[in-house]
Amino acid sequence: MRRVLLLFLSGVFAVSMTGGGLDPETEEKVVEIGHKATVSLLKHLLKEVTLSLKEKGPVETISYCSEKAYPITDSISKEFGVRIKRTSFKYRNPKNRPDRYEEEALRYFEGFFKEGKKPPKHYVQKVELGDKLVYRYYFPLKVMKLCLTCHGVPGKDIEEEVYKVIKEKYPEDKATGYKEGDFRGVVRVEIPAEKLR
Repeated sequence: MRRVLLLFLSGVFAVSMTGGGLDPETEEKVVEIGHKATVSLLKHLLKEVTLSLKEKGPVETISYCSEKAYPITDSISKEFGVRIKRTSFKYRNPKNRPDRYEEEALRYFEGFFKEGKKPPKHYVQKVELGDKLVYRYYFPLKVMKLCLTCHGVPGKDIEEEVYKVIKEKYPEDKATGYKEGDFRGVVRVEIPAEKLR
């Protein structure tokens, strides 16, 4: 399990990128907090999904994911004093639809995957939301073999019964048709400016 997570976290990333002209000290703090929160989230989610697939099978895991992923995310957000979100252009749950800043980060990473290049390990933004200043750390996600059970090609990777449940639960689902190694989306960690002081 630990080996799978380490491969997942280290297999695709080499350099960093910052959007918005941050000073090096601030960027370092943002990256440190963002990366720790992301690793914690992915470790928990991967463990839960792997266990659920093994014990309950893919049909039950669809419901399990929709019920358990948000509480886990909220718990880790609270632990780190941040707001975490998983987002993608091909989202399954409308709650995960990207905002314009997230779209910028998604387009940035997507370009590397389309060109067959190794994507950067993160992207950082300084964002003003009304009168509030926040920093956003983004971590790119790629599709692992495990993901294809529910996110692969219907009729090939996704069993008919599983696909039926997905369409019932998420009628506007966009999150299928992937192959192993594709760009899936990002984990976004939003950090309040006051947390960096």
